[in-house]
Amino acid sequence: EIRTFCEGQGVDYEVYYTKGAGDAEDYIRRTCHKNSGELRFYACGGDGTLNEAANGAAGYPNAAVGVIPTGTGNDFVRNFTCRERFFDMGAQIGGRVAGLDLIEYNQRYATTTLNSGFDAEVVKTVLRIKRYPVVPVKAAYFIGALVQLISKPGVKMRVAIDGGEIQEKELLLVCIGNSAYCGGGFHSGPHAGVADGELDVCFIKNVSRLTFLSLLGSYKDGTYLQRRGIDKIAEYVKCHSLDIDFGEPRSISVDGELVESDRLSVRIKPGALRFCLPAGCEAIEPLPYLP
Repeated sequence: EIRTFCEGQGVDYEVYYTKGAGDAEDYIRRTCHKNSGELRFYACGGDGTLNEAANGAAGYPNAAVGVIPTGTGNDFVRNFTCRERFFDMGAQIGGRVAGLDLIEYNQRYATTTLNSGFDAEVVKTVLRIKRYPVVPVKAAYFIGALVQLISKPGVKMRVAIDGGEIQEKELLLVCIGNSAYCGGGFHSGPHAGVADGELDVCFIKNVSRLTFLSLLGSYKDGTYLQRRGIDKIAEYVKCHSLDIDFGEPRSISVDGELVESDRLSVRIKPGALRFCLPAGCEAIEPLPYLP
C-alpha cells in the first residue's frame, strides 16, 4: 500500500527493513546525519518500533516521526481520535507535524510509558507467549496478567517527586505515563495527555491478590480513580520529574520493551517529539485532574 500510494502520487520514499533490535534507531540517525532537508520516518510496527524511531530522530530538527500501528499493543495511537486514519496512506502523507511530549529517562526517550513491578512482569510473560502464534495478541496480555497475579511480584523503591523529599514505597506496580494507555489498552492514565507537559504517575500499593483482582477491570477502563476507598489502594500524581532508586536491578518496561536498571531519572520533555499526525486525527484531551 505504501509503494502503490507513493508511486501513484510521485512521493519520494524508501521502504527500509530493519535487521534487528536497535537498527531502526541507527538507520534514522545515519539518514538524518546525511540529509539536511525535511524528513519523515514512519515506523511500521508497535510502540517499541516507534520508540526506536523517536530516539533516532531526537535532536534533529528536520526529522519527524509517524507510526503505522501494526504491533502488539499499539498503545500510543490510542491517544488520538479516528485511529483508522493511521492506516490511510493519504491521511498519513497529507497530515501535519505536531509537537508532542517525550519522557526522558536515563538519557534516553520513551513515547508511551515506563512500568515496573506487576506491569513489567506481565510484559515478560507476553514476550514468551508471543512465541506461540496460535495465541491472539489481546489474549496474551490477559494471560500474562493472570500468570503474574499468581506470583504477585512487587517493587520497592525510594522516590523523589519534582525534587521533593525522598519517599519509601512498597508497591505492586508503578506506571509513569506520557500516554494514557499501556499494556495493550489498559487505561492506566485517565488524566494523561500526550501534549500536556506533565508526567502521569500511578503507584498501586502492594495490596492482596483479591483486592487487585477487584481493581483490574476499572484499571483497564480507566475508572479506577473513581472507586470508593481508592486512596488505600492507589496514588495518582501529575508531576514533571521523578528520581527513583530501586536498590537493585529491576525489569522496566519501556514502551513495551524490557530494560534492566537499578535507578531511573525521569523528566518530561514538552513538545520534543515532532510527530506525523494523520489528517483528520487529533490528540484526545485529558480529563481534568483534581488532586
